[in-house]
Amino acid sequence: MHKKIISLLPFGFYLIPYMHLSLAIDYLFDSLIGIFLFLIVTVTIGFYAKKIRRLSLLILGNLVNILLSCALILLKSPIVDWYHSSSPFVAAVPLIVLFIFAQLTGIFWAHALQKEGAFSIDKGSKN
Repeated sequence: MHKKIISLLPFGFYLIPYMHLSLAIDYLFDSLIGIFLFLIVTVTIGFYAKKIRRLSLLILGNLVNILLSCALILLKSPIVDWYHSSSPFVAAVPLIVLFIFAQLTGIFWAHALQKEGAFSIDKGSKN
């Protein structure tokens, strides 16, 4: 029971508005470190979701995060005020696409490595 709950903890990442946090970090530090950091995290979660066969949670997490991001924009969150220019959706939509593409890259590599037999989910030996 506890092992199952612990294996689902990385999907809690989708409950934070990581797209807005990446833009806020980039704005505050005048760099792209926020986007690169969260790209690495999203690739890793996509890889992990494919490895443990929980792509449905990944899809659900993306939907929750997109809705959360839209709600923050529509509710005029202070985080959004830091980085938006004319329309916050102009910054948000390309980043959502970028992060989904990063997750698809992680899923692809997990699938490719599973096919090659680089890692195995079950601990049984092949004879």
